[in-house]
Amino acid sequence: MPTPTLVETSMLNLEQRLKDMKGRKIAEAMSKKDSRQQSMVLEEDHHFFLEVMTVPLPRDFKQPKMEKYDGSSNPVNHLRAFVNLMRLQATPDAIMYRAFPPTLR
Repeated sequence: MPTPTLVETSMLNLEQRLKDMKGRKIAEAMSKKDSRQQSMVLEEDHHFFLEVMTVPLPRDFKQPKMEKYDGSSNPVNHLRAFVNLMRLQATPDAIMYRAFPPTLR
């Protein structure tokens, strides 16, 4: 089996991080009764938010020009296209996390 490329590995990591975030949000919604667990999730989300939002954007950063995802096609294809465009610019993961939401409708 061939070794995954850097782009493939980065894309898989980004996909897993997004799945993990979705899983945490679902767990948080289902466990509102347990305020201790809820505060732990919020604290973790806060650290992730700070980590992502404190990375400065490079001066030459450009939001990728791509069609916004509207839910009518395969989301993995949209994510792969986004990651490929971002990797062409050698974009760090934290900036990719910030730049991804505007590609959604």
